[in-house]
Amino acid sequence: MQETHKIGESLANKAIWAVLGCGALFFILAMNGGLNIGNVVLSLSVGGLSAALLLAYWHGKGGSFFIFGLGAPMLAIIFSELPDFLSLAWVINSFFAGFALLLLLYKLVLLRK
Repeated sequence: MQETHKIGESLANKAIWAVLGCGALFFILAMNGGLNIGNVVLSLSVGGLSAALLLAYWHGKGGSFFIFGLGAPMLAIIFSELPDFLSLAWVINSFFAGFALLLLLYKLVLLRK
């Protein structure tokens, strides 16, 4: 179980770079237009949900958290309005931004104790 805690900690240590990378990609996407705020909010939420479920799995709460954590991104795709490829790029980037933000929060709040 100690090894799985290290996985979450290792990802959390790299989360700041993921947040910065997603921010840069948000800037590039914003230059091209096509923002659907509903899709962004949904994907950020699902990204955070996925990170929380996978952290629960890595902390030994059970294998079902792993399955749900990996299945969560499908929620963002299923419930998003995707009229063009740019909308899909917003959804994917928002998912990873939500995932990285939750890992960064995990690092700042829980790993500092």
